[in-house]
This record gives sequence, structure tokens and C-alpha cells, in this order.
Amino acid sequence: MNQPINKSAQPFSTQNPQKIAIIGCANMGSAIAERLSSHHQIILYDHNPEKATKLVNNAFGTTTTSLEEALEKADIVILAIKPQNLKQSAPSIQEFLKDKHTLISLLTSITLLQLKEFFPISQIVRMMPNTPLLCGEGMIAFCSQEREPFYTKDQLSTLFAPLGKLLWLNENKIDAFTALAGSGPAFIFAMIEAIVESGIAMGFPATEAQAIACQMIKGSAALLESSEKHPAELKWQVTSPGGTTIEGLKTFEDHAVIPKCVQILVFGKEKAPGIKRSKTSPYYNIGSILIA
Repeated sequence: MNQPINKSAQPFSTQNPQKIAIIGCANMGSAIAERLSSHHQIILYDHNPEKATKLVNNAFGTTTTSLEEALEKADIVILAIKPQNLKQSAPSIQEFLKDKHTLISLLTSITLLQLKEFFPISQIVRMMPNTPLLCGEGMIAFCSQEREPFYTKDQLSTLFAPLGKLLWLNENKIDAFTALAGSGPAFIFAMIEAIVESGIAMGFPATEAQAIACQMIKGSAALLESSEKHPAELKWQVTSPGGTTIEGLKTFEDHAVIPKCVQILVFGKEKAPGIKRSKTSPYYNIGSILIA
């Protein structure tokens, strides 16, 4: 095995761009290419060349139809294929992987140990992004092996900073993170949809109702982040005795909205691929829960 390469001599910068191959140009692969292409050299490969070509036409890297060429040019390889395609795709990828490569996997529920079985190279990192990275506001989790032979956690954090906020976790928390932050945006969008529909019912045009909903969510999140207060404390600051807010919160309580939201999010972790749920789990049948 090659000796570890010291890649910490220079920080990441526009003067020191990294060579990154993205294997798989669907939603996440495309979004990462778009966010990183202004500072780094991106090489795109997809089994469907049209996807990679579309990104190139938007000036988000260069494309190749040769997997060997993509990996030969790169130091970092981002694996953004579908998890169910790993077994089929791994042999052709492994053929051209070298120990110089750092492999970053976006594959849900494929563990570091499983990845190591497919790709016996020195540095493998799991990365779990969510869709708000499309606008640079993602919440992205990483986990890796204990040793850092090539890129350090700080370097990788700098590299992926344009995607949003980053968090390094132990691998045993990745499935929980996927349920919370990966699926979470869908639930937030469903909530926004409900607020918009409520606004329309109250007489607002759809565009105004959506603008109100978006700013309300954005402003509330910003206030929570800047105040360092518990969400409950901020909730009660909005609430006046006998007012409309307390009546709305009472409806939340009457219909157990908060407990059901907790159940739905925890159910996402229970349902993660590769996790066998026990029939004794309190969340076993939670998929059938409807908020009355």
C-alpha cells in the first residue's frame, strides 16, 4: 500500500483547486457539481452521458464517457449513484480506484465497512446531504474512519462549505440524521404548503401567501439560531393570554400534532434501509398514523 500522502501543505483555495470526480449526475451529484465548480476542477461521469453533458453545458465542470479517465484525473471521488446500483457498478469503479483517492459516498445506508469491502482503499468518507444544498443552505453530515491519511476533517469541511452547514458524526447516528435532516425538508415543505393554503383560504393571492409562509419560516429559524433560546421559550413570547395564538396551540395539543410529528420523524429512522424493525417497536405501525 502506498504511504499516506500529505495533502495538508496548502489550504483549499481558488489558487489550490482540488480535482474532484463525481460519479453519478442525478439530483445530488448535479447540485454538488454546481456548488463546487467555481472553485475546483470537476470531472463528471454518468452512465447516461446526457446528464453529465447537461451540466457541462451549464459550465459546471468537464465530462467524460470514460470512467478510467474520470478517476485518473481526480484525487477526490464523489460516489453519487443509487445505492441499489452499487453491487453492479462497484467492480468497474474499483478497477480504476487507486490508493491516492479519497472516496466520498452519498449512498444511503451503505456503511463504511460495506464500502471498504467494495473499495479497499485508504480513505473512505460517508456524506449525507439534504436538498437545501441546492441553494447553499444544506445540512450535511459526514463520518469517516478514525485515521485521516489524506484529507483532514478540517480540509473536507472547507471543501464542502459552499453546500451549507456541516456536521461530523459517529456512523451510528447517520441513519438518524438521514431521517431528521434528509427527510425533514419534505415535512417542512408540507407545512409551508398548509400555511399557503390557509393564506389562500383567508383571501391572500397564492404568491403573497407563499411569500408570507417562506419569510415566516426563514425568520423564525433565524431568530431561534441567533437567540440561543429554547424553541418553547420563543413560542410563548408570541403567545398572549386569550389570544389567537394560544387557541391555535390548543388545537395543536387537542390533535397531538407535536407528538405525531416526533413519531413521524423517528419512524423515518426505524424505516431506514438495512434496519430491521421489531414488531414491539412503538413506531412499527406509525406509517398508518393520520393527523386528525
